[in-house]
Amino acid sequence: MARLRYRWLLPLGHLLVDVIVLSHIIGYAYLVLRQDPHPCLPPHVPLSQISWCNPLPPDFKLLVFATPPAGWIALALRPDASIQTCWHLWDPAWFAIHESVALLFWFLVGAWQDSPTARSRKLLGVYLGLRFALSPLCWFNGLALVAAAVEGVFWIVVCCRALDRGCSWLLRLLRARH
Repeated sequence: MARLRYRWLLPLGHLLVDVIVLSHIIGYAYLVLRQDPHPCLPPHVPLSQISWCNPLPPDFKLLVFATPPAGWIALALRPDASIQTCWHLWDPAWFAIHESVALLFWFLVGAWQDSPTARSRKLLGVYLGLRFALSPLCWFNGLALVAAAVEGVFWIVVCCRALDRGCSWLLRLLRARH
């Protein structure tokens, strides 16, 4: 039996978790905004002129912090994506941008992990498993914030580790030249 490769496991696993979280975002927004005391605005009103709306939902943060490069690019291109009204429960264009960048990112990371020189296979597998375990927490607002914070801490650790390895590589390179 062929071994499942990270270049396919990572993108597809993250896509599955993102779809689960997105379905909760849409369902929760539908339930909450249909009971909103404010009248629904017609769809032609610009979202930037709405003074009342749901703030950035904690489960939306789960999507953004799952793959921060993809989340930041998608939010830069579609800044109103987190605003929810009864006419705008979610932004399909934002999700398409986010997922296309995230799939490419995770495919490249997975291809790198499939190379013989990769050392952090377990870390990425644990992160994917942790995302699967944390995705049901989006049904609880307080726990969704904790899950988003855990994802943020993971990326801080990854960035610090990459900075450490990059600096040590640069020092070895400079020592070899002298």
